[in-house]
Amino acid sequence: MKELYVLIISSVILFLFVSPALSGENTTLSKKAATLKMGMARQDVITLLGNSSWAVIPTDRGELYLNSSTVALALYWKNTPCSPVAVDFDHNYKVVGWDEGRASCGANAYLFEPSDAYSCRKQDRKNLCE
Repeated sequence: MKELYVLIISSVILFLFVSPALSGENTTLSKKAATLKMGMARQDVITLLGNSSWAVIPTDRGELYLNSSTVALALYWKNTPCSPVAVDFDHNYKVVGWDEGRASCGANAYLFEPSDAYSCRKQDRKNLCE
């Protein structure tokens, strides 16, 4: 009985220390991204999440590029204090995958953000971001 009690206490302590790291931070944008569904249209995603911050298109090379015959567009949303929310779309601009941006959060986290080369302010991608 004593061993079971120690195991339960150890499990509770482990859960208390590990669960916040596993769950990530719940930014407002991450919460909205958690409601995404496969097959959603690009415009419906933008209506839900707002205009994106960066877009990766098939002609891009460098730090980000589309290395898949399935993905034709990747949109990223600034998600401070966490990594960006990312959504991948197929050739019909339907959702084929996403990342809610919860894995890396906080002051000491590595926060990857795409460079200005992928900015939605650029003329060649502005219409894909809005």
